[in-house]
Amino acid sequence: MYTISRFSQLCKMSPRMLRHYDKEELLKPLHVDETNGYRYYEKSQLETALLINKLKEYRFSLPEIKTILQTSDRKFFIEFIHSKINELSNEVNRYRQIIAEMQEMIEKKEDIIRGKRRTYDILLGMRKEVSIISQSLQIPIADMDKYIDSIYAQAEENHIQLLGAPSVLFLDEEFTPDNSNIELMIPIIHENGCNTASEWQIKLLPEQFIATTLHFGSYDDIGYAHMALEEWADSNGYRLDGLPYETYLKGPECDSPACEYVTQISFPIMKKARQ
Repeated sequence: MYTISRFSQLCKMSPRMLRHYDKEELLKPLHVDETNGYRYYEKSQLETALLINKLKEYRFSLPEIKTILQTSDRKFFIEFIHSKINELSNEVNRYRQIIAEMQEMIEKKEDIIRGKRRTYDILLGMRKEVSIISQSLQIPIADMDKYIDSIYAQAEENHIQLLGAPSVLFLDEEFTPDNSNIELMIPIIHENGCNTASEWQIKLLPEQFIATTLHFGSYDDIGYAHMALEEWADSNGYRLDGLPYETYLKGPECDSPACEYVTQISFPIMKKARQ
């Protein structure tokens, strides 16, 4: 058997890390001396330790590694690997996009420190009464496209004719990307006899006065569009009369780069009471 010090040299893990893996039940020592607490490992555990190192290199989390170590199902392991490949591919694409944006910033000689705040055209009008298919969700923002695809499929299955692009109401007071409370909405032609389901419903949005603007580009700086609407409303004597919502006119589903996304932001508004 190996002492924890010798085992750490062989598997290139610090004794502190090995103790943590023991606590997480990833790699428990074969024997712990009850008198002094010394940990001892055997040769066969070296293979497990080296596998943990390799899986960490592949960007698997400790809970994921624990799941892999506990299964002997090769099919499950391969599926897990494919899922991680897709995750890393998305991350690589995101880094490529960031690099492209940084290069463009340099080439355009923009003020990198202070940044450049874009301007937005604000339109004011009355949103007509419209029927929508609606679904309330509590999901990671990254999964939103999957749920949009699902509601499109459900509409088709139930012979519901869609009229426009999907919109999202963000119901949380704070931005919680890993667990966002949202309402997904798509305008429809509502015919009598349309079925509803426990996952979604059909309802009527009333006529409402709204201010809107278009944001072109990545969602990362869409906050500027919201800010422009807030400032316009305040300076023109309006206040919010409901939750803002975003309508995704062009996004990832078009297989286009983020710089080509088009999002409409709508603020329900009403005139401020005179003081």
